[in-house]
Formats: sequence, C-alpha cells, structure tokens
Amino acid sequence: MRICIAGDPQDLSSVYISWLAQRQGFEVVDLSESTLGTDWAFAYSDSDLSAGYIEKSDRRYPLTSFLGVFVRLHPQPGLPDGIVLSPAEASAFVVERRHAIQHLLNSFPCVVANRPYSGRANGSKPHQMNLLTKAGFSVPSWIASNEKSVVENFSRSCRGGVIYKSCSGIRSKVRLLDDELLRRLQEGTSPVVVQEYIKGHDVRVHVVRNHVFATKVISHSVDYRFESGNNEFRETSIPDHIQMMCRDFALADHLTIAGFDFRVTKDEKWYCLEVNPVPTFLPYEMETGQAIGNALLNVFCETHADSRLWPM
Repeated sequence: MRICIAGDPQDLSSVYISWLAQRQGFEVVDLSESTLGTDWAFAYSDSDLSAGYIEKSDRRYPLTSFLGVFVRLHPQPGLPDGIVLSPAEASAFVVERRHAIQHLLNSFPCVVANRPYSGRANGSKPHQMNLLTKAGFSVPSWIASNEKSVVENFSRSCRGGVIYKSCSGIRSKVRLLDDELLRRLQEGTSPVVVQEYIKGHDVRVHVVRNHVFATKVISHSVDYRFESGNNEFRETSIPDHIQMMCRDFALADHLTIAGFDFRVTKDEKWYCLEVNPVPTFLPYEMETGQAIGNALLNVFCETHADSRLWPM
C-alpha cells in the first residue's frame, strides 16, 4: 500500500498523516514542491495515465500504484538548493512549477485530498456564501463593500453587531467592526466582507467522504483560531440534515476532506460561515480523539477498491 504526501512535507498535517500511514504499514512517498525537477520528476500522457510515473531517488513509481495523495501546498514555496535567480526569474519559476504540480495533482488516477480544482469557490467568500445559501445552509446576512457609509448603515441594521473579514480565500482574522476598518474605508481600501455577528458557540464540522466529525469550540473570543489561549474542543452531535448538507456540498465541490465552520445559537439554529477546502484538522483530532486522519486513510483504500465512488 502506497500513498503520496505532496506539496509541503514539513506541514504539521502532512507530517501527521505520513506518521499515521507508516504506522499502519503504508509506504509513503514525499513529493516536495520545492524540489520538483531536482529531487523528483514525473511523466505521463493525458490520454494514457496508466503509463505515467513518478521518478525519485532512482526509483520509478507508477501513478497507478498510489492509493491516495494528501496535499498541503506551501503559500511561499522555496527554490531548490543551489539555484540563484533574480526576483523576476524566481517569481516566474515558482509560478510555472506550481502549474506543473497542480496539473499532476489534478491528473492522479486515485483519490486526492484535495485536488487543486476542488473547492475553488473558497477563493471568493461572497461567491462561496451564495453557493452555501443555494445549498440550503443558513448564512448570516452580509455585504461586500469598501464604502464607509454602506458599512455603517449595514452595521446599524444588525442588532448583534457585525464582523468583517477578507473577501478572498487567504486566511484572515475575523474582527468586530472597529475604528481601524472605518478609517481604512475612509482613506480607501479594497472591499471586505461585513457580516452579521451571530452570538453563540462555534462548531467545526470535518467531512471525510461519508464520515462526519463535529467539534464544539468553547471560546470567549470572536475568532478562536487566532486567540487560542483558553479554548476547549469537545466532540459534539450534529443534526442529521446538517450532516447531509455538508456531505452533499463536499461531494458537489469534489472535496475529499472539508472543514465547515458553523456558529450555533442558544436556540440551536445553525449558521454556516464558510467552508475550508484545506482544513487544519489536527488540533481538533488531538483534543477530541476523533479519528479524522484514519478516516482519510480508509477513504484512500476504499476508493482504490472502486474508483467509481468519487469523481476524479
């Protein structure tokens, strides 16, 4: 049994999946993006993937020999050792290399968690929230704007106040509306998402194919991801219809693993805030004992037995 860790093998989630897989007898092949072309290479034809292969350390691995691929791409991958380029050349090199590894990950004839084309709606939070609403999720009211008067008027219409965050898929801290944002809007800045603040507790739902893991986060902060001092993580239950919607949304978006962020009110109304196509599941598993990593390895094995179960 063989799996691949692609992108950034030093990422903690990658290290954990690699360790877990090796404990269970898997052979693990690390494919670091930063050493593509020096430490390893690949070759295949779109018309015949069965003849494709990965070549690393004088070994050749057929693409068809992999049960699955776990992906964690570094936001700023480095250059290979010994290569010195000008800033413009380095930028072009990194972009071209990223295109190459994305093409490979989109073409692997096995399950990939996750393919680059999966979860693309996360690149635009407004677009993703529209998709979530169409899928039946309750999404807090929101606007995307860079006009100070528009943001202030919207804020006054929300009795519980508002938060703001980036419109893009880049990880950003969620904050309550403050003077800093109003100043930036007055001076001129790019649009931000301004959203009704929902009082309640956070729940992270990880979907791994048909497996659903829900974690209640007990926190006194607006964004517990950045203020982790006194957070508590507890395994929790989740309504059947929320489970079904999460599984269906992940399937439609070709996500083998996905992280759904919910805010749950005292009267048990579930508001979906966003979906992360590259979820950091490790803290939730470590705190609750939920077997999220094992579920992913099981999906690799199950899908290899019947590749028709999941769209490629």
